[in-house]
Amino acid sequence: MSDFAQTGVICTLQRLNEVHLAPLDCEWLPDRAARCPISLILPCHAPDLQQPALRHICEQLAEAQWLQRVVIPINGLPSSEQAAVRSQFAKQLPISHTLLFTDAPPLNDALALAAGRPKELLRPGKGLNVWAALGWLHAQSIGGIYALQDADVLSFNRPTLARLCFALAEEELQFDFAKMYYSRVTDRLYGRVSRLFLTPLLHSLVRVLGHHPLLDFLLGFRYPLAGECALRASLASSLPFHEGWSLEIGMLCEVFRRIEPARVCQVDGGTGYDHKHQPATGGLLGMCEQIANTLLQQLAIEGCNVDHTIRETLLRTLQRETAQAVKRSNALARLNGITSSTSQEIADALHFTNTLPTGPLPAPRPLPSWETVERLQPSALELLLVSEKIPKPTA
Repeated sequence: MSDFAQTGVICTLQRLNEVHLAPLDCEWLPDRAARCPISLILPCHAPDLQQPALRHICEQLAEAQWLQRVVIPINGLPSSEQAAVRSQFAKQLPISHTLLFTDAPPLNDALALAAGRPKELLRPGKGLNVWAALGWLHAQSIGGIYALQDADVLSFNRPTLARLCFALAEEELQFDFAKMYYSRVTDRLYGRVSRLFLTPLLHSLVRVLGHHPLLDFLLGFRYPLAGECALRASLASSLPFHEGWSLEIGMLCEVFRRIEPARVCQVDGGTGYDHKHQPATGGLLGMCEQIANTLLQQLAIEGCNVDHTIRETLLRTLQRETAQAVKRSNALARLNGITSSTSQEIADALHFTNTLPTGPLPAPRPLPSWETVERLQPSALELLLVSEKIPKPTA
């Protein structure tokens, strides 16, 4: 029997069959999108531009009848290569799209003005890219629905993204924010930061601090670190944004403060969602550290005591929870005939656990919401409009 259990404070929209995907993509969503336009943000780092994943995503998006535009914020690209990249997207993505080169002037100057900090203190990467794209959409007064899609997904399937957008486009469902979830598994289990760090950390926080509405909200998500989500333009414009690896967990915390859980859902994205993978002792350690800092900061904002004494207890609890997480992951892998190394998972979990902060927490400094920028620094929005939009090519 298909899983349709509802176990948390947010609605879970499972994928119960495949027959609905074609009409949803080709009929149902185009009909709704005619009344509520859908814009897609596809953040890219320069190395993504020549990867098979991005070419495949563009091929799929080119046939999206329900998509009004794609905004592609890019960082790490030398100015000498911009013309070639524009030509690349003109060939690969023959629908309305806009390229934003976020670390090149004058856009970088506009972002620094909007953020209220010197441009040298802007942190290049996905968080800044997404924030810049949302600012461009806000400056253009483009409403409707905004969807976010990672650019490194080899297994991208357009109807899966359509399902995510449909959850908001079907107004009778009354959702303002939708998060995708999926199983990251090929010949082995991935999603290590979620499996072996964030989920055990959330359970540990409940054990140490007790149930808190924010913790219950976060625990309701099956994959809180997924990069794919959809939200209404009005909500997007009201959200401060966190840079770096804090983007996803910070966004969920900000969403929690602005809308009721009944307006939030998570949408099943299927299996085999194949992102690029990183070594546990590389970028994943920085990811864990930033996630832990942001989560503890957000709990402090909520009035929770997360001082040094509490964190000593939290660390001991986390060690026990991660041991259970490794055991459960090993059982899941073995029952499905998937390769699993318990010793490696234990080592990875230990590395992740050691990133839990022990000293004073840095003060949170998210990028301001675009509503705040419009109120305090409207000239920054005017500067954003210098971004060049590439029109749909004529036949």
